[in-house]
Amino acid sequence: MHMEENKGNCCRCKGLSYEEDNLYSMMRACGHHLYVRSGRDSGKGRILAILLERRSMTQKELQDILRIQPGSVSEILAKMEEKGLIQRKKDEMDRRKSVISLTAVGTEEARLQASQDDGNPIFGALTEPEQEELKKLVGKLLDSWKK
Repeated sequence: MHMEENKGNCCRCKGLSYEEDNLYSMMRACGHHLYVRSGRDSGKGRILAILLERRSMTQKELQDILRIQPGSVSEILAKMEEKGLIQRKKDEMDRRKSVISLTAVGTEEARLQASQDDGNPIFGALTEPEQEELKKLVGKLLDSWKK
């Protein structure tokens, strides 16, 4: 099934099966849900999520976070700019750098992407402190996997 067709009716976490006491299975189910819900077409979904959280950043900073080649980032950003999702402006301190930020349209799409079908934030079941703790734990896992 094509990603766009799959996006709206895949799991919604209702039909997604996992072993409740198996952390690996639960993490895979979470990863699947996030992947499907955000329609990750060529990095656009990740870029929207990052810019929603950070407001603005340079293209180089974004490239470092995404860990992809400069040409790939430029291509994705050009398509997003054509769709009116982002804007790129020259950095006032260093005109060689481009600062990227979401437009109103991009902000709305990023917010829709970050919500569940019922309109609540994807991580809305967790309190702010729980979300911060989850970030720390996932970060710890990711750091250990880099080694």
